[in-house]
Amino acid sequence: LIHELGHALTARRYGASVAITLNLLVGWASYSAPRPLSRRQQVTVSLAGPLCQIVAAVPVLALTYVALPARHSAQNLLLLQGTSTTVGFDLWQGAVWAGIVIGLLNLVPLWPLDGGHVLDTGLGMVLGAQRGRRAMLVGTLAAVGVITVAGYSTSGLKHPSSWLDRQVISARNAPWAALTRSFPAAVWDQVRSFPGHILDFPLLLLVFCGLNSLLALQRSGRSDPRAGIGTAAAAVGAPDTHGATVPATAQAAERAGWLGDPAQFPPGWAPSPWLQAAVAQRRGELARASAHLGAVVAPGGPRWWLPDPTTRPELASLVPLLGGQFGVGDPQRSQTLLAVLAAHGEAEAIARYGVALYSQYPDPEVLYLVAAGLARTGHHDDAMAWLRRAVDERPDMVRLATDTSLWPLHGRSDFDQLLARARVSRSEDR
Repeated sequence: LIHELGHALTARRYGASVAITLNLLVGWASYSAPRPLSRRQQVTVSLAGPLCQIVAAVPVLALTYVALPARHSAQNLLLLQGTSTTVGFDLWQGAVWAGIVIGLLNLVPLWPLDGGHVLDTGLGMVLGAQRGRRAMLVGTLAAVGVITVAGYSTSGLKHPSSWLDRQVISARNAPWAALTRSFPAAVWDQVRSFPGHILDFPLLLLVFCGLNSLLALQRSGRSDPRAGIGTAAAAVGAPDTHGATVPATAQAAERAGWLGDPAQFPPGWAPSPWLQAAVAQRRGELARASAHLGAVVAPGGPRWWLPDPTTRPELASLVPLLGGQFGVGDPQRSQTLLAVLAAHGEAEAIARYGVALYSQYPDPEVLYLVAAGLARTGHHDDAMAWLRRAVDERPDMVRLATDTSLWPLHGRSDFDQLLARARVSRSEDR
């Protein structure tokens, strides 16, 4: 809880609304901000959790240290021999693990640990958001593999036969330093012996980091445009890089359906869930319409395509049927949902879903869509904050100049500066 409070209170300091979820011994903090946090702010939020955890552990360790048996006492000797225990020593060991070991573990630069989020942010600056995230995931899998092999190669004997063995034994013996050394020295021993804890429990990293990274890589692989929907980029006037994968017959059938003239879809293609929901709504079948909308981000199933949401005013009446919670699913279909919200939703829903989608799939297109939606709803300052981040990630002078959703921002001095910066970036690329 203290760890998650560190994340949550820091994010709230930056203007985000936050929530903490606890599930047995697992917890996480989530937040949504009206505008994307800067990289420095993201790093600060990530580091705040484990650092609060470690700092909070120090006074707890100090209290339990005072309660330990006096040196050279009979009880102290029994503890050192491993034939006895005390409540004070058990609390010391618990605080070592809950505060020092787990806190330091979260600082390791592996996905999805907090240290991994910090490294991911740095890689995004150098390689771009998507390439940086993929490098982070592949690097985590490689590092976890090395740590697992090294951990299981230790003998686990009391008498070390290698450097790895010495690290593991040092970690196992570290808590007992409190019985023979001063408080600062005893705490430092817990920090110094931390690598041995990783080697002693490689399965922890294999399951938590390795499995999460593998699943994240698989999810990113499913964002291949051949998965079968129109892009959200097309929704706001940008070139549709996936258009070639959508047969003209599928596009014609979808458009005809919106005009009330059902047509035959080619094999493997079906009406979009949005169209099916609109048809159900026309018939007064609101429950069925909501059921169709529940599948708008679901992966798999028939391929479908949605026309530019700004040209389909019928979508505005479907947005309230989505309810207040929008889950993130298939990355491309989730982008399409964001495009619909940007064209017809409320500002809070647009920003909240944009934060959730970008945190899982850091595609600059998400930033452009949220900026367009906030500009449409009159939140021009917030729109500019998202747009600045979008241009940082992917400068697009043509998008800025021609996207009609961004026209409310034209004439602002900061927009003109952003357009000039995008123009310079385009010239440098050439």
